[in-house]
Amino acid sequence: MKKLCYAFICLTLIGLSVPMALGQVSVLEALQELQNSTSSTTCVGGPPNYCANSTQNIIPETPMAPPAVDTPFQDPDFGSRMVRVTDPNTLAPYEGGYYVGQSYLTDSSGEENEWGEFDSSIGSAGGYRFVVLSTGGDIIPFTLDATTMQVTRLTGLPGSFLNTNGWLDLNSYSFSYTNPKILFGTQGSNLVKYQFSTDSITPLYNFDNCPGLPSYISTPWLYMGGLTNSGDDTKFTYYFGGTSQGDTTFVTYYNSSANGGAGACYWYDTTTGMVGGTNMTPTPVAGGVGQLSPPPAPEVLVVPGVGSLPAGYYYVEITALTQMNPQDGETTPSPQVQVYLPVHGSISVVFPAIQNPYSIALAGGGGPTFNVYIGASSGRETLQNPAGPVGGVSYSQSVPLIISSAPPASNTAGFNVHNARMSKDGTYVRVDDQETNNVYFWEVGTNQVQQCNVDCGGHLALGYTHLINDPNNYDMAEVTIRPLSNLSTHTLLVNPLPSPTQWNDSHWSWNDSGPNDTMPVCGSFYNSQAVGDGTTSLLTDPLLRITGPYDREIVCVATTGPSKVWRFAHNRSTWTEND
Repeated sequence: MKKLCYAFICLTLIGLSVPMALGQVSVLEALQELQNSTSSTTCVGGPPNYCANSTQNIIPETPMAPPAVDTPFQDPDFGSRMVRVTDPNTLAPYEGGYYVGQSYLTDSSGEENEWGEFDSSIGSAGGYRFVVLSTGGDIIPFTLDATTMQVTRLTGLPGSFLNTNGWLDLNSYSFSYTNPKILFGTQGSNLVKYQFSTDSITPLYNFDNCPGLPSYISTPWLYMGGLTNSGDDTKFTYYFGGTSQGDTTFVTYYNSSANGGAGACYWYDTTTGMVGGTNMTPTPVAGGVGQLSPPPAPEVLVVPGVGSLPAGYYYVEITALTQMNPQDGETTPSPQVQVYLPVHGSISVVFPAIQNPYSIALAGGGGPTFNVYIGASSGRETLQNPAGPVGGVSYSQSVPLIISSAPPASNTAGFNVHNARMSKDGTYVRVDDQETNNVYFWEVGTNQVQQCNVDCGGHLALGYTHLINDPNNYDMAEVTIRPLSNLSTHTLLVNPLPSPTQWNDSHWSWNDSGPNDTMPVCGSFYNSQAVGDGTTSLLTDPLLRITGPYDREIVCVATTGPSKVWRFAHNRSTWTEND
């Protein structure tokens, strides 16, 4: 099991062969042996009887000094074997000491597959490859001997892909589920395969070539999101666009085994709600899921004698706006309204109620906002509020019309992507809305998108055909599982919930789920509510004080059978700065 502790990376193995990502990480193999945390004797166990504390007792965090690098030790509270991987000098020899004191972390997404499969050629009796990140974004690979728990940082040769400093030149990455020597990654919009055994990179696909992909600005600073591969390593999903996470609007999917091995690619543009790809004409998402519909026609009143708008016929349309980056999304216009102003004066546009069944975030952060387009002849309407969208009840046009932009010809009132991940069978891509807690599931190769709208909040993890999430409605341990075929039905996995109630946050990983989705889901809880008092006192600092079971712990939760939580270690990390 991997976790964040202090400003360095520690690993803990649940027994001999289960590396996991925690704090924000991933789980790869079946849980096996673990030193019994409630006994001085060694407990030998395996599925379904893992050896760990499974009570709901409050277990305070024992203070401990940072251990030495590459020296296995035992967690003082739960008994798990652990080893420290990094320290301030991990990259000290490089760049004239520039990297001295740098911190190291796991990927921000708990779903990132940061661990390779078991490789019998590593260490004394087999082990694993894994990667950590520097605060500068460097991807640094290591190996772990699963028996001795010795860690080794990998470096390459001059001119190699794994450079002599010891990091890989990739934007994103994901270990293979079928070959322990392969790490998939991206370089810009290129999908590549890095092979540790030969220190070589093989291009697999360029997502820019996805058939019919809408145009976007491909620049060196374009944001590239996380890469996901299916359980059989034949399908990949990738999201990108904008200059940072949350600006993204393009989700792409590549199936290398489709069309007799020729491959197939599909895309989903969350701005316009369009899908397309190989042998698929660009098509709107069925039912307008994930899009704000055009507003109804407004009521338009004439006010003769009040204002300087000339007499005559006027044609009015309005659009509604959604909150998006880098600019708001906008619907296509409402039905046109014609009015006649008999003498100079003004016209008042009364805004209608709008339908927003998918709870799309509206521009302005509150009620609906609108753009108002008015023309003196039909089809010549232009924007009359160039300073920004108009909210409230109505809009008044009391001055002569300006010539500005015409109403949009296509609906861009969608949402930005926060994260996109694929089910391990490759059937669905989950797309998380940046502006809200909305979660959508796209059935790849079709225009079918469904919204998960029943307790679907919190951080999520996908198996082959099921979804894990922690909505945190009643307690931070409210971990649930649901089938992707019926998103409105879910089962609580931690039952009963502990007392007293806590509302901390969590990240989850299910990379070891297996085709039947029966393996435990693992993750860590962390304190996102309290603000520190500036001390490091476990007794007084609200950030560090343990007030209930699971608080700031690394755990695994059973997904089948009786409810059970295995508790392995305190993660010794906090979400909030200690102010």
